[in-house]
Amino acid sequence: MITTVTLNTALDIIYSVPTLHIDQVHRLPGITVPGGKGINAARVVHMLGESVTATGLIAGYNGQKMQSLLQQEGVACEFTEVQGETRLAITVLDQQQRTQTEFIEQGSSYVTPESLILLEKQVEQLASVSAWVLFSGSIPEGCPADLYATLIQIAKTKGAQTALDASGEALRYGLQASPDLVKPNEDEACAWAGIAPSDHYSEETLDGVLTAMLDHGVKTATISLGKRGAIAAQGSLRYRVHVPELDIISALGSGDAMAAGMVTAAYRGGDLAEMLRYGAACGSACALQPIAGKVDLQDVQQLYQHIKVTPE
Repeated sequence: MITTVTLNTALDIIYSVPTLHIDQVHRLPGITVPGGKGINAARVVHMLGESVTATGLIAGYNGQKMQSLLQQEGVACEFTEVQGETRLAITVLDQQQRTQTEFIEQGSSYVTPESLILLEKQVEQLASVSAWVLFSGSIPEGCPADLYATLIQIAKTKGAQTALDASGEALRYGLQASPDLVKPNEDEACAWAGIAPSDHYSEETLDGVLTAMLDHGVKTATISLGKRGAIAAQGSLRYRVHVPELDIISALGSGDAMAAGMVTAAYRGGDLAEMLRYGAACGSACALQPIAGKVDLQDVQQLYQHIKVTPE
């Protein structure tokens, strides 16, 4: 089984409009789906046909609705409930301009020390029956900054392999626990390494960041590059991922889908090249959907044939 951990869950509401007109009324149907990076990943793993359980923190009515929606989709979930309310994340897709505008509430949940103990026990129990545990997304206010490091260590002591897809402080502290796999994007990875933001990072810079992650005890380090694919390192191995040009509908959740695909391939016994190829196929397939955490298996299979993974 694969377990995904999402500490900062959300209830996603997605609107797609022919053209977004500022300061005007738009009457249109919306799509409501469970959200948060690890939740998106769990839904993709489920669509890929593997056993998965989503865990993390939920609160209030929104949290209950999110849990109900996951169960309706057939995704097993075992959350720790906290006080407050799970946040809403509203996305508006402009079909003509191909833009994606997001309105994300700040989390209003309240996490007590008692809740954290329950969460740790939940992760411990699930890790004991999981081959992989994927930790994704940000950490809510009020939680210890090193919470991912604590949870990763718990999962490792139970024999599970661990993956981390996060940014900022969550990534910085999480890496201290040496997860088996880490997959930030280039801005997140370079920020972790203390490199100033740039529109173009050199190959030498990115390779140096991969090396630094390996030096932190990470077994497999991957940096996603959006339309340019990805780069990865494992020991002395270096790989570049080349993806086909796509008519993208929404990039929402593509990174989450890539992480899900990589972990799924690893769960099935694939090597790094296979993990990268399958992960890129899932991330690309997600970009063809308006909803985060959704892929069409036919798209995944077709894209897989066109993705190239070459040694560097």
